[in-house]
Formats: sequence, C-alpha cells, structure tokens
Amino acid sequence: MDSAEKPPSAAAGGDARRKRKANAAGIQTGNKESAAPGSAERAAAKQLVAEQPIGVPELVRRVDTMIRDLDEIMKLANPHVAVVARVADLVNAMGAVITAVENPAAKAEFHGEQKIHNEIKAQAERAKEILGKAVKVKIDQNLSDSTVHLPRLVNFMTNPLPIIFTAEELAPLTVDVARRAAEACWKLALFDSATKQKTRAAVGLLDGLRQVLETVNPKESKVHRAVANALLALDAHDYFGGKITEAFGFLATSDKTSVTRAEVEDALKGLKRDVRMFADIAKQDSDHAGKLAAEGIGAVLVPLLGLKEKKNLAWVEEQKPYFTGAVAVEKEVCHAIGVLVSHIADREVCQSYIVDAGAIPALIQILNRPPPIAVSGLSAETRRAAEAYASALHELARRAADAIRKLVHDFEAFKLMVRQEEGVPTLRALLDRRDTKVQRAAAAALLTLGEHDRLVKEIEKLTETLVARPDADRARDALKTAVRTLAELAKEGQQVSAEGDMVDAVVRSGAVEAIVPLLSLSQRVGEEYDVSFGDIEKEASYAISLMASKDVNQNRIAAAGALPGLVALLQRYPPQTTGSVATSVARRAADAVTNLAHENNVIKNEVRKEGGIPPLVSLLETKDPKVKRAAASALRTLAFKNDDNKNQIVECGALPMLIFMVKSDDALIHYEAVGVIGNLVHSSTHIKRRVLDEGALQPVIGLLSSECPESQREAALLLGQFATTDSFKIKMVQRGAIRPLIQMLGNNDEQLREMAAFALGRLAQDADNQVGILHAAGLRPLLDLLDCDKGNLQHNAAFALYGLADNEDNVPDIVREGTVQRLMGRELIVQASKDCVKKTLDRLKGKIASSARVLRYLIYLMTTDPDGADAQRIAVALVHLVDDALGEELREVFIKKLGLPILLRVLMPSGPGNVKTTAKAQSRNEACFALHVLLKKVTGKLPTEDAPLPPTPDAHLDEHFNTPDLSDITFVVGGEEFFAHKIAFTHFPNQFHDDVSARRTSAPGERAVVDFSHLSGDVFRALMRFTYVSSLDSERPDIAQDLMRVAVKYDMHELKRRCESLLCDDVVAKGETLGAFDLVARFDLAESLDATSVSIRCALHALEHHVAMSTQLGPTKFAQLTGKMVGRIDEHARAMFHRLPTSSDGQTRLTA
Repeated sequence: MDSAEKPPSAAAGGDARRKRKANAAGIQTGNKESAAPGSAERAAAKQLVAEQPIGVPELVRRVDTMIRDLDEIMKLANPHVAVVARVADLVNAMGAVITAVENPAAKAEFHGEQKIHNEIKAQAERAKEILGKAVKVKIDQNLSDSTVHLPRLVNFMTNPLPIIFTAEELAPLTVDVARRAAEACWKLALFDSATKQKTRAAVGLLDGLRQVLETVNPKESKVHRAVANALLALDAHDYFGGKITEAFGFLATSDKTSVTRAEVEDALKGLKRDVRMFADIAKQDSDHAGKLAAEGIGAVLVPLLGLKEKKNLAWVEEQKPYFTGAVAVEKEVCHAIGVLVSHIADREVCQSYIVDAGAIPALIQILNRPPPIAVSGLSAETRRAAEAYASALHELARRAADAIRKLVHDFEAFKLMVRQEEGVPTLRALLDRRDTKVQRAAAAALLTLGEHDRLVKEIEKLTETLVARPDADRARDALKTAVRTLAELAKEGQQVSAEGDMVDAVVRSGAVEAIVPLLSLSQRVGEEYDVSFGDIEKEASYAISLMASKDVNQNRIAAAGALPGLVALLQRYPPQTTGSVATSVARRAADAVTNLAHENNVIKNEVRKEGGIPPLVSLLETKDPKVKRAAASALRTLAFKNDDNKNQIVECGALPMLIFMVKSDDALIHYEAVGVIGNLVHSSTHIKRRVLDEGALQPVIGLLSSECPESQREAALLLGQFATTDSFKIKMVQRGAIRPLIQMLGNNDEQLREMAAFALGRLAQDADNQVGILHAAGLRPLLDLLDCDKGNLQHNAAFALYGLADNEDNVPDIVREGTVQRLMGRELIVQASKDCVKKTLDRLKGKIASSARVLRYLIYLMTTDPDGADAQRIAVALVHLVDDALGEELREVFIKKLGLPILLRVLMPSGPGNVKTTAKAQSRNEACFALHVLLKKVTGKLPTEDAPLPPTPDAHLDEHFNTPDLSDITFVVGGEEFFAHKIAFTHFPNQFHDDVSARRTSAPGERAVVDFSHLSGDVFRALMRFTYVSSLDSERPDIAQDLMRVAVKYDMHELKRRCESLLCDDVVAKGETLGAFDLVARFDLAESLDATSVSIRCALHALEHHVAMSTQLGPTKFAQLTGKMVGRIDEHARAMFHRLPTSSDGQTRLTA
C-alpha cells in the first residue's frame, strides 16, 4: 500500500487520526513504493461504499450477515481456506463501514459513531476467534477444491481499503488475516503438485504476497515468515527472478529513441521492489537464504550492480540531473547480498554461490567510483536533489563495503580474492570519505579482511628498516600511511566479531606494542631526523589516543611505555615551535595523555612523575588554538581529583595563562580553560584563593553570557565553588553574576539549570545577596525547578530557596509568590531535598514568629486588595506560618483582619472572566487545606470543657419493646403490626399525638389501632427502639437520616439531636471512604432539616478530604459544593475563635 496516497475523502479525518497507531498495530505505512497504485485503492474504497447506497445501517447489517455466514462456513468439510477468504472479505466490508461513518456528511446525520466503532471492534474479535479455529482444520483438497477462494485472497492482498491498516479496531485482524492468507497459500503449495500449480496460477497471487511483505510492519515477524514460506513454496523466486532479468534486459537495450524516461523510471522502481523482496525472504530464515542462493539468485542480482554505469542510460541523467533510480537498485542489491550471507547456518555455501556469481569484482567496482562532488550556485530545488544524490552514493558505498565484509567473513579464499581485485586499497581510500557511516563500514571490512594484523606486521617491519636506514624515505612514508590506516581502524564503531568492536580487534592484533615504540623512533635513529619523523610521531600519538578511548586499554598502553614517549614529544615541541607538523605532534600527544589518564589515577600520577605537566603548561602559550585546547584538556583531566597534580600545575605558572584563555573569544578555548580552573579549585581552598587573586573572577562571570552552553555551565559551577569564600560572595553580585545566573535557570539545558541553581544556592548564603537574588526575579524560576523530575535540580533549587528565606526582608515577597503552597505541595525525589524544604518552611515560621514587622506588612498586603490573588496566597500561607500559644494572633489575622473571609471567597464558584479553571481549582484546594489546618489549630487551643448531651429520660421500657403484653395501642406499618404502650409516648410533642389521633383506624372504645404506613417499617422500628431503649442503631446511618426527618416533622428535639450525633459520628468514622456524592446528599439533607451539626461536619469533611472530593465530583461540582458550605464553615470558625482565651491585658504584639 502506498502510504503517500490518501484514502477516500470519506475517511480523510479518521484515517489521518489513526495513522499514528498503525505501527503499534503492526502495519507499515511509510512505504512509498507500494505495488498497489493509490488510484486503485481509492477506486476500491469508493466502489465498496458506492455499492451500499442506503448508508451506514445497511453496511452494518451486511457485516452482521457475513459474521453469521462464518459459522455456517465452519460447518463445511474443508473450511480452512474458505473461512480465511470470507474473513478477508469481511475486513474490507468493515473498512467500508468505518469509511462511511467517518464521512463528514454522515457524521452530520448519524450520531451513533462510537457505537458503530464498538460493534466493529467486537465483530473483529469474533471473526478472529473463528479464524483461529478454522486454521486448525487441516486443508484437504480431496474433500473440496480450496483454490477457488484464492481470487478473494488476491483481492485482499492487492486492493485493500487503506483504512483497514489504520483503524485501531481492525488493524490486529488485518494483520492476522494477512498471515493466515499466506499460510493458506503455503499449505496449498505443499499439498500436492497439482494444487501447487493451480495456486501458483492464481492471477496476481505472487504479486499480492509480495505486497503483503511491503505493507506489514517487519516487526510482525510471523506474517513475514508466513509470506516468505509461501513465496518459496510457490517457486516465486523463478517468477520474480525472471521479471528482474527481463527488466534488466529492457534497461540494457533501451535508449532515448525507443523508450521514455517514465518507462525507465518505472522499470527501476519495479527492480528495486523485486530485489527488496528477495532480501525480505532471505532475512526470515537461513534455509530461505540457502535455497535462494542455491537456485541462482546471485546470478540474477549481481549483474544489477553495474546499472549505474550503463552508458545507454546516461541520457536519463542528462534529462534529470542527480537521478538516483539506478543507485537505489544497486543499494537494494548490496543489501540483499548482505542478508543472503548473514545467517550463521550454511553461510559458507551461500557465500560461495554469491561469489561465484561475480559479486566481489562488482562490489569493488562500485567502491572505486569517485565520491560525489560538491557543486555551488545551485537553486534550492537542485541543491536538495544534489544532496539526496550524494547521500544515496554514500549509502551505496556503505552497503557495498558491508556486503564485502559479510561475503569474506571466515573465508580465506574470498579474502584473497578481494586483495587480488585491489579491494584493500579501495577500502582504505574510503576511510577518507566525509561520511562517518562509510568510514566505519570500510574499516569493518578491512578488519574482517585481517588488514589490522597485516598492518601491525608491516609497521614492525618498517620500524626495523628505519632504525637500520633512517634515510629510507619510501619506508618512512609507508610507515606513516600504515599507522594512519591502523588508527582509522581503531575508531569506535560497530561490532566486527564476537570478541568485540573495532578498537578491541586492533588492540588484540598487537597494535599497542607495535605503535608505542614509534613515539621515540626519532631518538633511536638520531636527533637530526626528528623533524622528518614528525608525521610518524603524530600518527602514532593519534592511534594511541584512539586505542586509549576505551578504559580497558589504558593500562596496557601505559605498560608498553607510552608515557615516557608522549612526554618526550611534549617536551620536544615547545610553544615557540612553528610549522604544521610540530604543532600537530604536540596536539596529538596531548590528546593521547588526556585519553590515557581519563579517570585513571595511577596513570595521572605517572604522567606527573615522568615530567608531563610542565610541557603541557608551556603549551598553553602556543599560538595554535588546537594545541592550546589539547593542552588545557590534558591538564583538566590530570587535575581532576588529584591534589598533587593540581599543586604542580599551579606551581608551574598555569593560572595566568588559563585566565587569559578564559577571556578568549574562542568558545572551545575558554570552555577548556574554565574547566581546568574548576578542577583545580575543587576541594582546594588555597588554590581557590590564588585563582581569585590572579583576577579570575570577572572573566568567569563574563562566561555566564557566553554563547557556548558548556562554558556557561563550567562558569556557573566555578562561581559556586568561589562562593564558599565569604569575601567574594558580595563581589560576584556586585560584578553582575546574579542576572545571567537567573536567566540560565530558564534554559532548556538541564545541566545548565543545575549549575546555575548550584551557584545561586551558594550565593544565597549571604544576607545582601539574598535580597539581590529575590529582587532580580530569581524566586519564581527557582520554584519552577522544584517541578522537574531530576533530583539534583530539585535539591539545588531547594537549597537556594532555603538561603533566600533567611532574610526577613524577603519573607513578604516569598509568601505572596505562593512559595509556601508550592513547597508543601511538591513531591521531591531525594530525602535531602525534602529536609531542605522542611527547614525552609520552619525558617519562614521563625521569621514571622520573631518579627512583628514582617507579619504586619503581610497583613497590610493582604488587606490592601482582599480580592486579589496575592491576598489569597498570603492568607493561605499565614495559616501555616502563624501559630502563637493562645491563638490571639490567629484571631487577629483571620477574624479582625479578615483573613477568614478571604479564604472563604476562594471556595466560591468561579464567575465569568475569573481565573482559569485549573488555577482556580488549585487555589480552591489550597484554601480547603488551609481552612482545615486553621480550624485544627484553633481546636487545639480551645480550653477543655465537657459538653455532654442533655440526658435522655430513663424509660426502663426495654423489656416491653414491641410485645403484646400490656400493649394498649397497635401501630400498623406496611402490613406489619407494632405493639406499643401509650404511656411510652407521653413525653412526645403534641404534633405526634395529633397525628396518631388523625391516623387512628379503630372505632372509639375499641383497642387503639393506628395506621402509620407513611413511615417505613425500619424507620418506625427505629423510632420505637429510641422510645423504649433510648438508643439508635449506629450501623444504619440511612435509617438515622429518615428518622431525623420524622423528628423534624414531629418537633422531637432530642431524637433529632441524637440522629445528628450519629450522622456526624458516621462521617468521621468513614473518613476518606465516604463517597463524595453521599456526602453531598447528606449535606443537602442536613441543610433542608436545619441539622447544623451535620452540615458543619460535612463541610469539615470536605475541607479535610478536598483532593478526593474534587477528584470524584470534578472541579466544577466541587466548587458548587464548597460554595454552599461557606456559610456553615464561617459560622463554625467564628464560634471556635470566639471560644479562644485571651491574654490578661488583651494585647498582642500586633496591637501593642
């Protein structure tokens, strides 16, 4: 299927929405060279929809009919292929339903879209279940001819509706049908030769199977394996091999007078698809690859490797510059060859077949082609075409080199053939290509050919020659080339063997022991030859640097004696030396020291003992920027966590030059320089002092504004280290460090933010800096860092905030920014950050407790604009921060200064134009929690007083409860009789007695019978229980609610009070398990019955469990609920505050 083509207009919206889900379902939608033309797909879709003029309902009915038909087909004697074909039809029919439903016009008239999707999903699952049962039935051609169903399978494979691959409900079934269809073809081919011929003769079947390979995602390995099995069983390699040969012949004999360019392009596209199919088949199994190779696929594919060189096709490139059609075919051929010989099993057999077809000369011929040439002055469109062409040529070279590597793997005869065909020089030339992938592929091929072993031997031999004859120019040049090539092979790259990657292979060959002696070669042959041997020394240093990039090789290189040689090279080329060779040697030697000493303290010490630090320090003065950077990088590595090296670097006078380098405009230079200084001052107070005395502070501050993020990061880290020196904390701020550090907090670079927060945290330990950071707008970005998911970032930000909170002048701004709420509402990763936040909150509490000035100013800010967001944030914060012994300051803030009304206003529902819903919901939750905390604080300060419930009159009637003994009145409730005694109801209000009289059904003078069916049996039983036993069932709060209604109706105050008490206790007992909707119902009931205590208890519960309530009800309904509760909360809070004790003089620090 061609993903570039659009589905029918009816599916435009839905299909686009589903394409993102296609890969997860196993469908490959990115193939732009599918066999099925887009027009055919669209026509098929339109036809299926057009066949159903009566619309969606009829389409759905037809799908239902097809589902029912499956059950009937399953009853046949030979149902396997029939069911697969029927389900294939069904999938397309389902696709037609979804296409119709997704039609915008249909959507306007039809409102059951989701229902249809759900039905389709269920039907697809049912079809898949039946399909699974059918394929378990063995195909038996003797019972019926299953090949009659093949045309329907072909139709499914070649003309599927695009939507069946993207619709979430259909994609799994589509993939399963594709697999089962391929398996059916495979089984038919294996049944007998006659069936195989009939199957193979089905029109379009082989092309359909190939299209399945192209359409279904390769991750669906079962589908691809089934298709590969079917294609091989049907001898498709003969069919497609013939097509390839025919197309190749057509291209080889055509010219511009006999064909059009479009015909050539179509032929090349067809070749590409056919070749790719062979690679897909071979990839599935070693047997597949072996069979294809044995059947002569190599003879079919290898001739295609010369397509680009066909002179009769040159006219195509003349008409269409940068045409990549032939190159694309050659790329697929190289890939297919690589796949054919990749399997371990029968690898040698496959290699032999492909090589016998002439693959090695053809591949080397491709590698010998010149690299693409950059051309300037092109139009934008032509430039893009040229770039695509160059990329295709590089990719072809990479695949050709990779194919050679696989062809010669563990086959000495073929390796020799590559050498005889001059393949080694060709591959070595590719090491200079400006394409990393090509370089790595060529290096891997050379390693497989054993070139590294040969180069090591060559290096050893040439070294001996030069020691004996220093003036042997050819030997010197050859040695340089050999070392350079070996270095290129040692670059980090792909796996080349089971033992490791390219670096490992080079080291195992003995390269270390062969190259290390070259570092001192000029000394061995005489000082007069040192300049002429510079290139060899440079390449040897480069190779050592590459091999040392893997830590496991460091000690081996050092043990071979590399350090004395490298140090000698550094000493031999002082900074005054000029010339490209000399400076390159120094740079490569410094690079080698850097890699050797990386995180290896033993080697760091050895470098110092060998005298390597002084020449590195001297090289900082060179004019060559590359040498400067290399020397600084080496010093940086040597100084890291090594005090002896630090001291020697400083004593050698490195600091002045490093500070000069920090001022450099070259980002790479000042990055390395500031890194060296950072490592020098780390945990070294005396060096830190010397660095600052040398004038490093201002240049480092200047780097905070560098365009190089690495330099910014290192500068911020270094300033954080400087900030441990008290006298320099203020200087940094005075010299402009704060604003760039705060700007860095908003950078996308995580490490940059971390280091900026680290520096600000250190600076925030000074009182003046604390105010400066806050008023430079540093608070909010620090708070924002607490929201990230990185522990180091969180901790650095928390530490900085802790410092800011130490200055009471900052407290009002910290509070009105909402800092308290944000600190309390964050889930931090590491315990140290949690501890730091707790200390910050405690520090804020302490500042408010110790400074009446701060609290007065916060109250002023809160009352100046009581409806503003600042007032709300301050009121919430003061709940958590104010806590005096008697609660007088709480009363001053929240009652006299109107803090309570401010909090309550937040609970009211949002009106039009108010704060955004999310922000308002967050503020409401914060206010709920604050009110809960406030009331809890006040409750804890109330004087202890017993307020027992008024005593219930002792009835002592429990033994007479609902017994006929001595009963003089019977209540009939819903057909059930309750035996009672008039004397038990004597204390009931008149309203009850009046109702009893009104509902009496017995005649005067007879035993009293009263119809009380307006109550339920359970409620009346509870009323009787309360009357006789003076208790209520605490397990039945639902009965208590109905009984409270009875109490209100009959003005029974004691019963109502008892019901309220039970309902309040039930709210407390259930806690967070009480459902939000149950609480709403109970609150509404309490309000309707004037059950104040229940209303208040419900309101307090909503405040305490505001998160669960808001989640269950949703923000809007929760806001409506809290709005209704505001009055009760206010009433209860004021009553609580009223009960607070007062001091003897009635004065507080706020009123004094």
